[in-house]
Amino acid sequence: MRKLFLRFFLTYWLAFLLVGTATFIATQWLAEQRREAEFARQDQLADVARTALESGGLPGLIDWLQHNVQQGGADSLLYIIDAQGNDLIGRHLPDYVRARIGRLRLSRAALATDPNSTLAREVRNSTLIAESGERYDVVFSSRRRMMNPFRPLIDAQLIGAVLTLLVSAGLSLLLARYFSRPVRVLRDATHAIAEGNLDVRVSGLMRGRRDELGALAVEFDGMAARLRTLLDTRQTLLRDISHELRSPLARLQLALGLARRPGANLQQELDRIESEAERLDDLIAEILSLSRLDDPVSQLQLEAVDLHELLDTLCEAARLEAEARQVKVSLQCAPGLGLQGDRELLYRAVENVLRNAVRFSPDGGEVTVQAESMPAGGMQLQVRDQGPGVPAEALQRIFEPFYRVADARDRDSGGHGIGLAIAARVIRLHGGRIIAGNLPAGGLQITITLP
Repeated sequence: MRKLFLRFFLTYWLAFLLVGTATFIATQWLAEQRREAEFARQDQLADVARTALESGGLPGLIDWLQHNVQQGGADSLLYIIDAQGNDLIGRHLPDYVRARIGRLRLSRAALATDPNSTLAREVRNSTLIAESGERYDVVFSSRRRMMNPFRPLIDAQLIGAVLTLLVSAGLSLLLARYFSRPVRVLRDATHAIAEGNLDVRVSGLMRGRRDELGALAVEFDGMAARLRTLLDTRQTLLRDISHELRSPLARLQLALGLARRPGANLQQELDRIESEAERLDDLIAEILSLSRLDDPVSQLQLEAVDLHELLDTLCEAARLEAEARQVKVSLQCAPGLGLQGDRELLYRAVENVLRNAVRFSPDGGEVTVQAESMPAGGMQLQVRDQGPGVPAEALQRIFEPFYRVADARDRDSGGHGIGLAIAARVIRLHGGRIIAGNLPAGGLQITITLP
């Protein structure tokens, strides 16, 4: 996955690289243009000095030089040096002029080796020869360069600033468009969800992005789908709760109606009313338990749990219920097997699974509870019965609230359809898994894996 950090880094690194390269090229180009302009000015002055020397000899050259100096030499200072190293009009020679004279005299050989070189051109324009054969050196110095020796640096900085402004503005515009579009899409989608449209999706609008924003879009779609599922589940749950509460209430009303009849057996009807009230109380208690487990801020009271002791207690209680139908409950668990968890919640979760297995086992059948540690860590608990099993398409749905499989596992079994849903939520809170599967020889196996 390409990271936004890498994109930002490469973009700005490329921007500075482009600015640096463009600044260097522009500075070199300006320096070359300035050098060409200076050479052109030197060529012009050298031609005029050569004409003055040819037409008036040395006195004519001196007069022209004095006139040039008096006029101020708009662009350049001009020195003409005789063979003895003195200026023709007696001016003091700066050190840089003496250094340039020495360099020019050492470089005259360049005229013979490379007549077209820049150095040869400078030497040629810096030499005057009188009719007598005497040689004079001409040295040019730009007034602008003397007045502001930092001018090239200032020009480079100005060019760099302008190029930085242009390049950064262009790249910033591209980056702004690149990153603002998905943000706008997410904002509009969030607004749509706030308005109640939970079917909105955004990952298809991201054009296959694989960076953090693309991952955020995928997570956003997952959140929207989860919200839709939760809303649908809530509506289904409310409908199922209403239906489940209506049945015992209807039976209560029926019992009250029967009790009001002349000659009715009041004790029998009162017992029926008490039984239905207890059933209604149990149902409400399970619904409240399920609601608390669905709370995102549910906290586990972790402690060391002796799994063998917990399972042994549960199996003893289950045997009391199973004895009436000659159902055997056996436990296979090594002593000392334990884990960290919420003892009360784990007790209720395993109790619901075990009572469910006993309830649907045939008379004379057997329920097996087996617990063992796993090589990779954690433990595995399996509860197997010999009942009719569950259709394959319903194996996942039996952990949904109020879901019942027809026929063998209907309301006549005495359950409310909440026990396995509570067990599933408890196991998930502990970071484990619970799955159901049909056994080859018949019956249902519930497998619980806990860390």
